[in-house]
Amino acid sequence: METFANTLLVAGFLGILHSYAMYPLFWMVFRPRTGKTPLAETDAVPTKTVSVVISAFNEQSHIGRRILNLLETDYPSELLEIIIASDGSTDETTNIVRRQSAPGRQLRLLDYPNRRGKVNVLNDACQQATGDILVFSDANVDFQPSAIRELVRAMEAPNVGCVCGRLRFRVKSGVPHEESEGLYWALETWLKNHEGNAGCLLGANGAIYAMPRKLWEACPPDTIIDDFFIPMRLMMKGWKTMYAPAALAEEDLPPKATDEFGRRIRIGAGNFQTLTRCLPMLNPARGLAAWAFFSHKVLRWLGPFFMIFILIGSALQALRGETWAMLLLIAQFVFYGAAWAGLQQHQPHRRSSKLVGVAAHFVSMNLALLLGFFRWINGSQQAAWNRTQR
Repeated sequence: METFANTLLVAGFLGILHSYAMYPLFWMVFRPRTGKTPLAETDAVPTKTVSVVISAFNEQSHIGRRILNLLETDYPSELLEIIIASDGSTDETTNIVRRQSAPGRQLRLLDYPNRRGKVNVLNDACQQATGDILVFSDANVDFQPSAIRELVRAMEAPNVGCVCGRLRFRVKSGVPHEESEGLYWALETWLKNHEGNAGCLLGANGAIYAMPRKLWEACPPDTIIDDFFIPMRLMMKGWKTMYAPAALAEEDLPPKATDEFGRRIRIGAGNFQTLTRCLPMLNPARGLAAWAFFSHKVLRWLGPFFMIFILIGSALQALRGETWAMLLLIAQFVFYGAAWAGLQQHQPHRRSSKLVGVAAHFVSMNLALLLGFFRWINGSQQAAWNRTQR
């Protein structure tokens, strides 16, 4: 039992420490040796046509502003096509898009009557797009004026198959999970920057990413996380995936951490689905890309299992009378208790400490991954899903 317990403890601690500490440390050391992929001149006149594709389901509260936001970008209007693809919307979404249409505006409505899920809408909409570059986004996102231009500029680099822009969360003062979400997102953004500079950005963000239309292939209809699978599939075929932080999009942070929990479960299910489809990326012959995928994603997805390993291992050692194991077990209960307390801070005026907030975010994220794993195992996660209220 001692050997078994120690094995669980070592595996658990190494898995978590490598993904959250040793892997970022690797990029701190490796960074000086990684040169950025050269980009086109910032003042170059755009020549590529662009199709912005947005899948929308019951987005009447956002879609009007989203269209105006895209029309106000600094990308030449004659080169820009905006496609709003309604996934069986039952509210005023399609009527709002029709009212926004006007002569000279490159705005197209694809009104699909039956709800089938985002990936199936994208499969059809991208077949009808005409632009040289496909830009994917969501209905509740705002692009900065230069965002599309920066995505296209990054696409000019050699052998680039996908470019992801930077998403910045807008937060309201007093949101309880503002700081913990911000700390996590700051780490993710930092890692994206380094991975992107090396051409091995792992997935994209559905709020803002782009790819050449000639490289588009329909996704399997049951794909859960399209914005992760599409770039990974391109990387498996030898294309570079890059990060363009100058291509900035903004999105509201949900007012409560619990608002995001269902989304994270869905993403968790999609992560494990993508892992099975992208196993070739773990081949050591792929070099840095394989290392990044294993360290940043695979170990991160296995995080809840590592936490269970540590809990069981310390409990077994405590049963053997080991004092250090009992202290470790107590520390875990304190940590999970702090996380539970942090998750109860729903009201803006009830702010938790940074430590409690980080504990709540870490535990809820890993719990969602665990529930997502079981949802993927039993096949209960559907391609169609309800968006998070923001």
